[in-house]
Amino acid sequence: MKAERFSIGADLALLAVAAVWGLTFAAVQRALDAAGPFSFLTARFALAAVVLGAAFPRRVLRLDRDVVAVGALIGVWLTVGYALQTVGLLYTTASRSGFITGLSVVLVPVLSLAVSRNRPRLSSLAAVAFAGAGLYLLTSPGDGNFNLGDLLTLGCAAAFALHIVTTERAAPRHDPVPLAFCQIVTTAVICAALMSVWEGPRLPLTAWTIAALAITGVLATAVAFSVQMWAQRRTSATHVAVIFTAEPVFAALFAWLIQHEVLGLGGLAGGALIVTGILVAQIGAAPRAAPQEE
Repeated sequence: MKAERFSIGADLALLAVAAVWGLTFAAVQRALDAAGPFSFLTARFALAAVVLGAAFPRRVLRLDRDVVAVGALIGVWLTVGYALQTVGLLYTTASRSGFITGLSVVLVPVLSLAVSRNRPRLSSLAAVAFAGAGLYLLTSPGDGNFNLGDLLTLGCAAAFALHIVTTERAAPRHDPVPLAFCQIVTTAVICAALMSVWEGPRLPLTAWTIAALAITGVLATAVAFSVQMWAQRRTSATHVAVIFTAEPVFAALFAWLIQHEVLGLGGLAGGALIVTGILVAQIGAAPRAAPQEE
């Protein structure tokens, strides 16, 4: 059995990424009052590509056939996830979408075993169980029949899980900057094609669309995915999945700070279970694994 990699620095960096992604919910929600979803996604990822290219011009140009191919594949999973999640929200509720998307946490260990032959530890599986239960309580999905939106969002969860697993295989072999750049460009191009078919360009430059693009394009995409590429050279896919379940906790926190939303007892219990899952993953992996050298 291959021991899971562990690095406190990498895991803290991924937790920061989850916090940034949590911050985006309120801003994007306001921006989509005026903008089309695929127009916004196209602008977000195009801006991220420009920012990343301007920040690391020499490293972005270190492209070879393998980096482009792997980066494009990772970008496809990312695009499929965002597209299915967005379209799925037309047919299902946000709470159901949040819970079903969170199933990517459960799918990662299974896909990691199938793709990487990397069997997860019992502690990681226990952490996934805590995190899955926490997501259920935090999002509080209501009863109802399984509908088209639920089915599309289930595909979104699988795509996000494949994104994490594929990144785990690719990240140790490539510079994180060109790898992130390739997936971001791929997503921008595919979203632009979807925009032309689905809605046509619709991105009025309101205060909220500008603010949301700055937050999502720079922090949540260019910076966040570069950090993810770097961190996954030092930690496992299961760790990434569990840590990313903190995203709805941060989303709830920022919603409380910005929009004065209040969590009920179920939401607080869900957040506590997610934090427990993260702690179990850290404590279970720390004794046997060591961080990799750069």
